[in-house]
Amino acid sequence: MGRGRLHSLGAFHGASVTRFAVVLALVLLAAREARGEEPAMPPRPTHNINGMTGLIDVPSADMQPDAQLSFTSGFFGGFLRNTLSAQIFPGVEAAFRYSILDDFFGPGGTLYDRSFDVKFRLIREGPEWPSVVLGFQDFLGTGIYSGEYFAGTKHVLDGDLAITGGVGWGRFAGTNAVGNPLCFDNNTFCTRAGPADTGGTVNFGDFFSGEDMGFFGGLSWRTPLDGLSLKAEYSDDEYTREGGPGNFKPNIPLNFGAEYRPLEGIEVGAYYMYGSTYGVRVTISANPFRPLLDFDDEPAGRPVQPRPAPDPAVAAPQLGELREILTGAPAMLRYSDSGVERVEVETGRNGLRWATATLPSAADYVCPAEAAKAIDAEYGVIDAVTFRHADGTPVCTVALRQAGQDAVRAEVRKGADYPTDWYDDEAGRQEIVEQLVVALDADRIGLFGIELKAREVSVYIENQKFRAMPRAIGRTARALAAVMPPSVELFEIIPVENSLPVVSVMIQRSSLEDQVGRPDAARAVWLSARVQDTEPRDWRDVGRTMDLFPRPYWSVDPAVRVNYFDPDSPLRADLDGVVSGGLELVPGLSANASVAKRIIGNLDQIELVSDSVLPRVRSDNALYLREGDPGIERFTGDYLTKLDADIYGRLSVGLLEGMFGGVSGELLWQPVEQSWGLGLEMNWVKQRDYDQLFGFRDYDVFTGHASLYWDTGWYGVSVQVDAGRYLARDWGGTLTVKRRFPNGWELGAFATFTDVPFSEFGEGSFDKGLILTIPLNWTLPFETRSTISTIVRPVTRDGGQRLIVSNRLYPIVQDMGRAELRESWQGFWK
Repeated sequence: MGRGRLHSLGAFHGASVTRFAVVLALVLLAAREARGEEPAMPPRPTHNINGMTGLIDVPSADMQPDAQLSFTSGFFGGFLRNTLSAQIFPGVEAAFRYSILDDFFGPGGTLYDRSFDVKFRLIREGPEWPSVVLGFQDFLGTGIYSGEYFAGTKHVLDGDLAITGGVGWGRFAGTNAVGNPLCFDNNTFCTRAGPADTGGTVNFGDFFSGEDMGFFGGLSWRTPLDGLSLKAEYSDDEYTREGGPGNFKPNIPLNFGAEYRPLEGIEVGAYYMYGSTYGVRVTISANPFRPLLDFDDEPAGRPVQPRPAPDPAVAAPQLGELREILTGAPAMLRYSDSGVERVEVETGRNGLRWATATLPSAADYVCPAEAAKAIDAEYGVIDAVTFRHADGTPVCTVALRQAGQDAVRAEVRKGADYPTDWYDDEAGRQEIVEQLVVALDADRIGLFGIELKAREVSVYIENQKFRAMPRAIGRTARALAAVMPPSVELFEIIPVENSLPVVSVMIQRSSLEDQVGRPDAARAVWLSARVQDTEPRDWRDVGRTMDLFPRPYWSVDPAVRVNYFDPDSPLRADLDGVVSGGLELVPGLSANASVAKRIIGNLDQIELVSDSVLPRVRSDNALYLREGDPGIERFTGDYLTKLDADIYGRLSVGLLEGMFGGVSGELLWQPVEQSWGLGLEMNWVKQRDYDQLFGFRDYDVFTGHASLYWDTGWYGVSVQVDAGRYLARDWGGTLTVKRRFPNGWELGAFATFTDVPFSEFGEGSFDKGLILTIPLNWTLPFETRSTISTIVRPVTRDGGQRLIVSNRLYPIVQDMGRAELRESWQGFWK
């Protein structure tokens, strides 16, 4: 079980442990440096032909703005390099590269190579020193391009001229290399292994190793012509591995080029390289922080109409006359001259400080408003002061700050005696509900259920439009303020996802009314709101809900399926038409189906035959693509329920995905107030026939995982750890790390390690990949919850493969925690 794994980790012995520890320390240093930086602003640096921020063929110490995502295609000397790069943190840049190297193995011997790069900033550029980075090129792959480097870049001439110099090992040590100072007495730093056959592992033992060390550097000049840059560089790469018969051979270690950026997201470059060939580069770039269409065409929400203000003398006689002094001007009266006998200060739950001042028995009953500022100066930050005569008579209450003003208004409204006789009129109540349905429907918010009382209302909403849930909650609060009678003070808004009541947001109506027109209104409402788990509901006791069932749904959508990295054709794709539909019988219980038909494409032409020694749970994908047209992607009965306030359950039976059918059960524990949750999933599945209809093959497996979900709260990073049994009956775990942005973007990666030895797994050694999710409202001027998601695997094998379940619980609830709602709460008033 563990022989291959232990052998693959053997490289950690001896000096390699030291190298790994040094690299880990530098990585942590880069992460610490990243935390203190704000996203950079354009003009941003350009990329090199390898797709990383740099000069022409060598890197620089420049980095892209935080979260910048780029795709680069560069060609020279018969080598095509396609690179997806991302500034995953302000101080960390990473890339995945797919290279096509013609005649690498001689005439007709093409190499299709996959590799990963990463670069960490150690020092940020200052007035008198350069930025400094540590980079690892092709650190995870076959090692064809592997090399490590330190680089420094300094900008001069108002930032228009960038000067770069660096030192490196591996591919960076060639033409005019010098001895590696780490290599002495024939130690382990003197030997560098060659490229690996299967790739996919990190050989820490090669870091900073080899007999030689080389140098590189160059200049990048941003010319006065807008968008045009000129570059020149010295590269120490000899390209000896590519120097077969008829292949590119460098004559000189110098490269020259010109680059042009016609638009912010597009770069093109042309180069004369190594004195013997020409090169070109095209880069397309985008940033989650900068929408493609930077405007919002969504109609504004309806204005909040405050209720008629009650008479303070009737509603809150204990406050006396009401005054406001919100100017912030200093007190004109000293506290010792105020005539106040005694002051008592109470601090509320939200930090509000309310003082009660007692006037002497000889005082009259005129409000000493100026004395309130004297008390504020004496006791420090008093929001409101109530003056009482020595005989107990309330004289007046003075609000000194906005918080005090809000507290006084709330106290007055608390004593308001709004009539509640409307509640006795059943027809009138129904009319109120119908008005609410119409108001919510204007924003494509469905009213799933309602519990209406004389002084409070609970509404269950289905957000069909807004990507950020706080925006839907805000629109619902406005609709309630417009429709509900004045006596209804408490609004409880409960978003419902897949018929699951996920979270309860309680808002005082008076708090909503007080914030109208204020610049920090969203923050003030958030501070006064209560966010908590919501208990399971018996929907038969909730108004309107059961009237919605049974309810059908259907859709016809286009879908693009892509197959990467086939040696016969590195990129294949199908455009499918997908017909989906279902019937939800009662809340949570539904039948669902999805059928796909190829419209155009070439995925059925994949001829690659699996050589896997494991059960072929994924590597026979080509057979499913060829024979399963049309194919049933899903045909299931599903039940989703809430077992407790913070426990969810799911049961699915049928054709669960394109390759497997069976039974799947899941439990999730995820409190709203907690940044982490636990999940458990158990499945018995059988492999489906290649035609993707109702037949099955002779392979079944019990598979399941225990999962840990953790929102770290750091740069939007979430971590998921799954441990258990996979489809090929292998045991192990998967680590998934994603950076999630408030607008819905996701950038991430995953890796799975099981008891399958790397040699048995085959090419790639273990399952790994990149995750990218783009929200459509980032590209459109209107709101939508739709997204485009893809998973890019360097190679798909059979080890470490999980069942694909379309309605797993955690993705349903992950945006409904307190921290996630707070992150996007600014949209509450939009």
